[in-house]
Order: sequence, then C-alpha cells, then structure tokens
Amino acid sequence: MVWIVCWILLIASGASLCGAEEILSAYPETVGTAREAIWKTLTSGGVNAATVAVMDHGEIIYSEGFGAADRWAGRGVDQETRFNIGSTSKMFVAVAILLLRDEGKLTLDDPVVQHLPEFSMRDPRHRDITVRMLFNHSSGLPGSTFEFEFAPQGDPHALLLEVLEGEDLKHNPGAMSIYCNDGFTLAEMVVERLSGESFLDFLKERIFEPLEMHHTGASVGEKPGKVAFFYDTPEGKKYPLERVSVYGAGGLSSTAEDLCRFGESFISEGNKILSDLSLKEILALQPTAFSEALRGDAILESFGWDYAFLPAYKDLGYQVLAKSGGTFFYSTNLQVLPAERIVVAVSLSGRASGEALTRAILDAFMREKGLPAPEKEPVQKPVEPREIPEDLLRFGGIYTNGEKVFRLNFEQEEGLLKVYTVLPAPPVEEKNSPLFVFLHRDGLFQDTHEGENYYFLQKEEEHYFVAEKVPLYGFDIPKLQKIKMPENPVSLEVEVNDTLWLRRNALPMTQILGDLMMVRSFTTSDLPGYAHFLNVLRVETPEFGAIAATAFRDQMSLHLFSKDGIPQARLGMCLFSLESVAQELSLGENRIRINPEGENGWGRLALGGIVSFERPEKGRIMVFSEEAGEVACLYDSLVDEGEHYFSEKSFIFTSGNPGEVFEVFVR
Repeated sequence: MVWIVCWILLIASGASLCGAEEILSAYPETVGTAREAIWKTLTSGGVNAATVAVMDHGEIIYSEGFGAADRWAGRGVDQETRFNIGSTSKMFVAVAILLLRDEGKLTLDDPVVQHLPEFSMRDPRHRDITVRMLFNHSSGLPGSTFEFEFAPQGDPHALLLEVLEGEDLKHNPGAMSIYCNDGFTLAEMVVERLSGESFLDFLKERIFEPLEMHHTGASVGEKPGKVAFFYDTPEGKKYPLERVSVYGAGGLSSTAEDLCRFGESFISEGNKILSDLSLKEILALQPTAFSEALRGDAILESFGWDYAFLPAYKDLGYQVLAKSGGTFFYSTNLQVLPAERIVVAVSLSGRASGEALTRAILDAFMREKGLPAPEKEPVQKPVEPREIPEDLLRFGGIYTNGEKVFRLNFEQEEGLLKVYTVLPAPPVEEKNSPLFVFLHRDGLFQDTHEGENYYFLQKEEEHYFVAEKVPLYGFDIPKLQKIKMPENPVSLEVEVNDTLWLRRNALPMTQILGDLMMVRSFTTSDLPGYAHFLNVLRVETPEFGAIAATAFRDQMSLHLFSKDGIPQARLGMCLFSLESVAQELSLGENRIRINPEGENGWGRLALGGIVSFERPEKGRIMVFSEEAGEVACLYDSLVDEGEHYFSEKSFIFTSGNPGEVFEVFVR
C-alpha cells in the first residue's frame, strides 16, 4: 500500500528535482506560484501534463514535472520528459544562422536568393528579401506552408518552394513585422546549403552538444522515447505522437531544463556559443518602418524572438527575451533576463498560454530575489465618450483582420464607433446590430466589453485600427486594416457565395482540422470585388483572388481552375473541390475509391444511420458535420473504431493511395 501511494503521488505531482526542501525554503513563492498556476491549468481541462524549470546564474534551482506523460504506462513527467516546443524552435535556426555568420559564410543582409537561387515567386519583390528579414518576420511572405503530422509524408522544403512559386508577397520586404513561419523554413534551408549537412546534424554538433542539451532533438513523433503524450478533451483519447517536419519553424522537442541551458547561452557571462558580435545582434531590436507610426512599442521586431524587450520590464530597467511555441498538441514558453542571468521555461501537453504561466513564475522569482517586478495594470472604468474630431472621420469605412470584413461607422456627436460585420454576411436580423461599440475620448476608442483602448493610424496610403498596449504584453498591435472599394469590381468565374468546398489533398497521417477540410466561401453585394475563402480575398481576375489583408499572418491567395468539369480551388498548399464531388451514400454497402491522382474521396449520407467502415491498412476515414458554419469531426479512424450513428448529410472523408477502396456500411 505504501508503494502504491508513493506511485500515485509521483504521477500526481511529478518530481521536484533540485532538493525539494531546500528549494521550498529558499524560494517558496516561486515554487508555490508555479505549482498553483500549472495545476490550475491542468485541472481546467485541455492540458494533460507540464514541466517547468528555473535557472539562476547557470544553475537549475527549481525543476518539476506535473501530470502523467503516459497514462497507460503510469509514467509521470520528470526532468527528462520531452515535449514538442513548436515555434520556440525558431531560436535554434536563429542561432544556427549567426554561427554561420561568425564563420563568414553569409551576412544578414544577403538576399535569400543569393543562397537559395531556386527560391522563386510570381512577385519579383521576393528577390529583395534578406536573411535578416526572415528573422524579424518582415519578409512579406504569405504565411505557413506545412501541416503537423503523425508520420513523414513528403519533403516540406520542396512543398514550400512549389507553393511560393505561385504566390505574391503581402507587402514590401522589410516594411512591417507580421508573424511568418515560412521564413524560418527558408532559413533552415540556408543553413543546410551553407553548412553542407542536415539541419539536425548541424544543431547537434554546434548547439545541443556544446550546451549539454542531451534531451533535445527532432519532434516527439520523429524521436520518441521518454516523451509526454497528448490526450484530447473531454474523451481523453490518446493520439499518436505529433511529428513536425519543418524543424526551423517549429519541429524540435526538448525539456524545460534543456531550454534553460539554451537560454543561458544568450547571456554574455553564461555558456555562450555565439561571438560577441552575434550575441549583440540577437539581443538587439530589429525595427521596421511600420513601428515608427505606432504610439507604443512593436512586437516581433527582434532576431527570432517574439520580443527582445517587454515594455513593463523595460520601464524597470530589464531586458526580457521571450519565445513561445504552440502546435496542435503542445505549448511552450522561454523567458530570459540576460543581465540578471535568469531563465524560466515551461512546456505543456495541450493548448494553453505558456507566456502567462512563465511570466507568473518569473515575477515570483524576481520578487524573491529582491528585484522589482511589474505591477498589475489597474482596472479602468469606462470613459465618458466625447465628440469625435473631424480629422478622424476619414478613417471610417471597410476594414478586415484577414478572417472577416467589418464596416466601421462613426457617430460623431455621441462619440461612438460602431463595428458591423460585412463578410461573411450575418443573418438579416443581425445585419443592423453592431458587433462592437467603442467609446471615444482624446483620440482613443475604448472597447465597452474589455476596457481596452484602440486608435487609428495612417502609414503611407494604408489605414489601420490598432490595439494600444495589449494585455499581457503591452505592445501596440494592428487589429484591422482598411480595404479599398474597387472602381471596376471583378467577380470570380464560379459562384462562391455560401458555397461548400471539400479538401482533396490531405494525406492520411496529417493532423486534420475540420475547418481546413470543409470550407464555405462567401461573397456579398455590400462588398463587390471581394470574396471570403479561408481568408479575405480581393478578386483580380475571374480565376484569381489576391490577399486583401496585407498586415496579418497566414493569408493565402486563391487560384480557381476546372478538372474533369468540376471547379477546383487552390489556396496555398490546400486543394479543394466543390461539394458535388461527394458521392451520395445510401443504405447498405457503399464504396469510395481514391482516384488515380490520389485525391481524397468524399461521400455524403443520404439518410441518417448506423455506420461502420472497412479501410486499407494505411488509409484514413473521418466523418464531419457542418452546422451554422461550424465543422465538427465526429469520427476519426486514427483513434475511433466500431459502429457509430451519424445523421443525414454527414460527410465521409477518405485518404489513401491511388486506387484504394474504402467500404462504408450504412444500416
């Protein structure tokens, strides 16, 4: 019984790894804050397991694991348990590039095409993208060309080059910083080209081994072992280990302690591997022209970091470096105070704000060391609205955030700004009801729900609606961008208003999300010349829709064409067909065959019924439903089995090799 109790306690609370009693007595607030914050996150749902570590002057002074890394095996999280770290991986390719710069193999202001001549886009401005622009997210590249996987499914470098060949830039290279994964994949390719070895081998030799990061490498799906699994909620299904093939953008796994060792390398008195010149570069701001127009500080303008300075800490005289990372299954955050030689790292199995957790632990540790930490911002009561000045009225009009389109109307005398949804068009009864109401005072507009402030700015010919000092960060971040009404609007050659499209090129071992499998496109007479298909598009020709939101991440242009008489659409790496491609499934035995090109097969239930499946060994079957614009996954052969009831008009998705047959039995 004693052994059983001890094992349960180990699974429940993990292991405190650096002398529990000594740490508790020396830093009770730090340990208590970490435990309370992480347990609250775990018990709130969505997160299965966690690990945290704190380093002070090169020594791990606190490290603890929480929850079960593997429920079936009864294995808890300890200091050697690896988690996928997502975009925190970006700092490893940043260091790799600087190591090559230290060797004289490139300069940061070299054009990327100088080292990757095969990198081409239909937009000639791509030749002006420099290596530096890949790291402060100012390249103008559209977004993210990769999918999370459970097994290797092709060459991500070749896919990126193929997709970019038909794409335009969102803005002039260097103009503004907008989060972009693809720039880091290009940087990974530059490292391989100049070093003459694989990216992972370069990291192992030049970073992992010198820093004694013995538990860091490829993602857990590629390098299993002592890793934390992901379990979904609320069913608790155990998914296969997640694999991320774009190593530079987000494909590494690590432990909290190893991340602290990495963070220590950015400290001049620490175990550094960069030259003094490169260390200075990676600690410095990397500003763009856009930030000059902001009232406050800009995020992302640093060499790979989310930020190299955090406003509230900068006001107290501290520099803070931070990089977060999120995949579908994991969340990570790394914080470094170089002058104070403090590093904090947190990783989670599940989706939560690693930034909020890490920051709470960092602040507690600073207070216990006698260092002033930022105070919480005082709660603001709603302002009394004041009349809107004439010079602000020019900012009224149609705006987008990339996902939707809005109309911004001023009520000048009342001091109100009302925001209405335009696209996708709301129901008729909601058309004249504002989505948001802002109160004006002294050039700022306060959100009546959250109490946050916004302002308008003009940069060259573009108008933006900007959030001032966003919570948790304190940066000014554009939330909306004005779009222009075309003089001669063009329509797409296919009717796309309220039209359902089905994904045709999802591979069997992809992490599949419903909203990338069944997509409904829209147009509206209130906004001629524009369409909504995954994101907001400006129609330039009957076959092509350009990115309308040039100030927001992960946007894709639209290419329409026809195959075998059926309209198809390509957006970035995703291929879609009209819903008519789905065959009607009736009672009894039905067969869905993968076509010779390997495109996904689809079926649609004519009647509700109890359904079972037979599939090829490596094939994948999923069932989706769509209601009120929301797509839900009802079944996934990756984690589900047996018979299930599905209602009328449920869609059956199949993925496999060309010619393979999937059988669907309905009764």
